[in-house]
Amino acid sequence: MSGPAIDSGSCPSGGLFGRISFRALAMIATAGTIAATTAVLTRVNEQQIREVIEQGAESNLLLEARNLAVLTGDVLLGEFPELILVPLVKDLQKGRPELVQILVLDRGGRIVGGPEPRQIGELHRSSEALEPLVSRVLLNPGETFAGTQEILQVRTPIQHNTEGEIGSVLVSLDRGRIHDSIRATRGAMVRSSAVLLALAVALVMIVITVLFRPVDVVRRGLRRIGEGDLDTPIKVRGPSELTGLVETLNEMTEQLKASRRTIKAREDETVATQREVIITLGEVVESRSHETANHTRRVGAMSAELALLAGLPAEDVELLRMAAPVHDIGKIGIRDDILNKPGELTPTEFEVMKTHAEIGHQILSGSDRPILRAAAIIAFEHHERWDGSGYPRGLMREEINIFGRIVSLVDVFDALHSNRIYRSALPLPEILDRLRSERRRSFDPRLVDIFLAHKDRFLTICEEIGDGRRLVELREGSLKTVSRLDVVHR
Repeated sequence: MSGPAIDSGSCPSGGLFGRISFRALAMIATAGTIAATTAVLTRVNEQQIREVIEQGAESNLLLEARNLAVLTGDVLLGEFPELILVPLVKDLQKGRPELVQILVLDRGGRIVGGPEPRQIGELHRSSEALEPLVSRVLLNPGETFAGTQEILQVRTPIQHNTEGEIGSVLVSLDRGRIHDSIRATRGAMVRSSAVLLALAVALVMIVITVLFRPVDVVRRGLRRIGEGDLDTPIKVRGPSELTGLVETLNEMTEQLKASRRTIKAREDETVATQREVIITLGEVVESRSHETANHTRRVGAMSAELALLAGLPAEDVELLRMAAPVHDIGKIGIRDDILNKPGELTPTEFEVMKTHAEIGHQILSGSDRPILRAAAIIAFEHHERWDGSGYPRGLMREEINIFGRIVSLVDVFDALHSNRIYRSALPLPEILDRLRSERRRSFDPRLVDIFLAHKDRFLTICEEIGDGRRLVELREGSLKTVSRLDVVHR
């Protein structure tokens, strides 16, 4: 009685997850986790890097302004400061496209230093678009930050030791350059993250493969056990838990081997018992019908030999060997005066004799044992003829089971070369001629051809399982011959 089905989860075996191995799911889940974690960390790092870059830009901008303020302190108080400041500013901006503007203003706010000489002397006017910004760096007194979306500007006072504040320095930075730097950094991070992700996934796949290798060994071992191989133990190297499981499986395999040996011994004993019972039943029929001794044994042996030569599977050959001896079991239902009548049967008596096929089928049918099923078929069909003129159902050609066709031929051969109460044995040449003449009428022509081609093998069986008279009598012939097949073989 089978137990309840085990619920394997909400995913049906025929669904998507049922078609994906656990290893693949583990790899997908791990890779997804790594990818999601990498994406989150990249996003967080991007924000931090943005702040660091912007803070660094402000620091550099403020440093540039302070350095310029220190350099211009004494110059601003001298005559014609622009002669020094204009080249100085140009030199500072050379190769620095991010510095869009550097101006030096005097105390009154007039431009005394800048990249363009035409600006000198003009009053500097702050752009209305500039808005004060909160600095990310520490400012000195008088320093300010302002800017727009495009420009970041720092203002640093120029201090003199004795004069105090004598002017200021304005340095403006193109914010687009900061954004370009951020984008470049982001691209580098994405590429680095992709490489790291690929390496992580590859590493995970290697680790999972290594971890699952013992599981694969166990799975293959279980498959071998399921296919019947109990002689190859499962060997793995892995975690102690898995090793313990494998040891348990190997112990179970040994127990299965022992159980199989016990079952095989019992099966062999059962088969041997069945064979002896069947042979005994056949001998009972022989004894009651006064047939030649060992007829049933010879029919069994020759049927198996013919089946083997005809290419039947080994299991069918053995079935025939065991089942053929009871082909005439139905004769126990026939009256002795008909069964053992010395002469030819009357038509009425022959009709009674023909019922032994159905009686035998009734006796043997109804079992699920292969031997008895085969025996029932043989008992029912061994008097059917290839041309459909046989009994009890008038089957023809391949309608007749191969077991019935084989036993029919072998039974007639053994009957022809044996002395019966109603006639004497026939000479071998006449027997062979009779078989040839009944080819395509009584017997399967292919089986007749095989039998005749290997007749010596069947004669050897007759020698080994004798009937009490010498084989020379068979080969030289006996006293009496008859012409009708139904008289030769009832």
